[in-house]
Amino acid sequence: MEPFRPSARDSVRAAASSLRRPTVEWFAVTLFCALLTLISAVEGWLWRIDQTLYDEVLSTWTQPASDDVVIISIDDASLSSLGRWPWSRRVHAALIDFAREAGARAVLLDLILDGPSPDDPGADAALARAIRDQGRVVLPMTQATTGAILSGEVRPLDMFADAAAAIGHSQVEFDPDGIARSVYLWEGFGEARHPQLALALLRLLEPEPAGRFPPPPPGAELDHQQWQRANWLRVPFSGPPGTYTHYSYRAVLAGEVPPENLHNKILMVGTTAAGMGDAVPTPTSGLSRPMPGVEVQANVFDALRRGAAVVPLSPWVSAAVAMVMVVALMLTLLYAEARTGLMASFLLGASAVLLAGLGLHLGGWWFGPAPAILGCMLAYPLWSWRRLESAQRYLDAELIALEREGTPLGLPIDESGQTAADPLEQRIRIVRGAAQHQRDVRRFIADTLEHLPIGVVVIDQLDRVILHNERARHLLRAFRSDALLSALRALPWPAYLPMRDGLPDVSGYSGIRQFELTPDKKRYLLVSVADLFSESSDRPGRVIGLADVTTMHEAQRSREDTMHFLSHDLRAPLASILTLIDGYRDSSTLQAEQIPRIARYARSALDLADGLFRLVRAEGSDPKDFVELDLTGLVDSAADEVWPQANARGIRIEVDTQGAEQEEAIIRGDFSLLRRAVINLLTNAVKYGHAGSRVSVCLKGEGTDWIIQVRDQGEGIPADALPRLFKRFSRIVDEGRDKPSGVGLGLIIVKTVAERHGGSVTVESQVGVGSTFELRLPLRGQASQPDGM
Repeated sequence: MEPFRPSARDSVRAAASSLRRPTVEWFAVTLFCALLTLISAVEGWLWRIDQTLYDEVLSTWTQPASDDVVIISIDDASLSSLGRWPWSRRVHAALIDFAREAGARAVLLDLILDGPSPDDPGADAALARAIRDQGRVVLPMTQATTGAILSGEVRPLDMFADAAAAIGHSQVEFDPDGIARSVYLWEGFGEARHPQLALALLRLLEPEPAGRFPPPPPGAELDHQQWQRANWLRVPFSGPPGTYTHYSYRAVLAGEVPPENLHNKILMVGTTAAGMGDAVPTPTSGLSRPMPGVEVQANVFDALRRGAAVVPLSPWVSAAVAMVMVVALMLTLLYAEARTGLMASFLLGASAVLLAGLGLHLGGWWFGPAPAILGCMLAYPLWSWRRLESAQRYLDAELIALEREGTPLGLPIDESGQTAADPLEQRIRIVRGAAQHQRDVRRFIADTLEHLPIGVVVIDQLDRVILHNERARHLLRAFRSDALLSALRALPWPAYLPMRDGLPDVSGYSGIRQFELTPDKKRYLLVSVADLFSESSDRPGRVIGLADVTTMHEAQRSREDTMHFLSHDLRAPLASILTLIDGYRDSSTLQAEQIPRIARYARSALDLADGLFRLVRAEGSDPKDFVELDLTGLVDSAADEVWPQANARGIRIEVDTQGAEQEEAIIRGDFSLLRRAVINLLTNAVKYGHAGSRVSVCLKGEGTDWIIQVRDQGEGIPADALPRLFKRFSRIVDEGRDKPSGVGLGLIIVKTVAERHGGSVTVESQVGVGSTFELRLPLRGQASQPDGM
């Protein structure tokens, strides 16, 4: 049994189905990326990346440090000068006395003073006195631990606690990556009743801004055996370690720091020497050393005083923002090119980081951009993969359909050896067959073109001849591409025709333009010109057809000679009959009875001769003999000619030439022929219009054309009679109406005149309303240009 092979129609249907499938796949990819973004934002899967970005943004956009906050560092130089740690508390008392004498506003002594001095009991009293005398000293308290269990609070000795102005806890919070980014403003064992150390200092110095951070309300159900915390604050650090003014402890005691440098300053005393104290890594530490705890307190104090804090957005809000970005990217990928989609992916990912940075810098809120970046980075490759799959399916279906179409002449395809197990090899085989099919089609088209009975020359957008046939070479008497182009440019094109590179420019005209040209006195060529458009260029090419109409011209010349002879022979005797009738009209009763009939026959013959004469003259008009003329005067003259006939029937002729007021209606043509054409249209309108009605003639411009429009208010023309209007000796006779006078040459004369001027005549009619004839004369505004264009 022969294996089933899909038909061309089945392949086309498969291609259409593959075109619809990307829409469904777009929704699937969008839903997947959006859900992944939502889950990663809500569950915090990418918290480490978000924290890293947060640290980078915070390090980039730092706040200026307050210049009234000074850190007194217990540094390595101080240890070398004053001896090993711990120092005598008399040393600390001396420092506090010096600060009091220098006029410092307050002192934050970030040292744990939980036990008495073992060697010098009097030192404790000296320190307590110095703390009391200064009046604004804040001391820290910390957690008490038993093993790994928090068991209580470590407070300063009572003598120090009683002397201090305030006590606060010095705890900082570490994130899972070990970075200290936040603190709790209130902590304590059993109840969060102790302010953070920097907050205690702020409550002492500036109660009003400190009022923004009140203590939590006492809880009735608190576990008094656990450490309690409240009012979490993410700290917007002012900069890396060393941002605040630092003075060495030793230098202050030695008097190397002038007292005015400490006047009205807030002094924060703490350890900064290596291996001592509670130095912690912070977001702004970077690759430098960790930040000492006393400088962390300075950053917290500055943030509280400014009312600055970093407020992380809710995970659901962050997820919503990220999903909006992902959907926006997917919409861009649906309609944009691949390169634009790639750029949009990077731009949206960068905009997520920029949005997070601007929010942190300007509004104090933090949006974790990692889920949005993940969604944007996944959306492009996933959608590109599905789009490539769809394109591959479509191309496979099209290639199969192309393969089923057969050869250009309908010959069967050689199917031997066409089966392949590898899909890629199968596609290569189909593409190879399609390429051969294309070559066969091109050869078929070339052979067909070569044997056409008319000449064809195809010119591309760069004015190069790319196709031509034997008939064109014979008619132009040129046999190379460059010679054909030169021969076409040498043809006697009409002077009114706009030219481009020596050839007609018909870009302002839709359709095909035809011209009769005489390359010599013995030959006549009918040349057709049409634009050839390409999606790759705005400049059109051209297709030029050539037909030899010399035989037709000879027949026309013979007909013209015959018509001239016939017209001359008819006019002379008929004119004599009319003269005799007019001269002897009253000679006898019998002659008087016959005179009207003889006159009617004579005028009918004369009208026939005149009509034939005008038709022959119109058909034989040569565009080379055309001159410039004004259509406004022509229309007025034609209306004046028909006015007596219209007045006799009580019909009013309205002339509207306002459309030619802003631009002169100048064209090249034969004045008498165009005037006769307008007269014929007006005569028909008067003849078929109702007595007492109105006939309007309007001259207006439309695009590059001038239009003469004649409208009557007659019975109108039936639709089935319209095709016969412009035929020789054709007249429309309706039931119930008198047979119209005339011989039926008026409209064929109008049509011939219009075509000889490169224009056309059209009619629109509605039974019971009237008819409208439009005489269109092309290339408005070109007649006044010099002939050399």
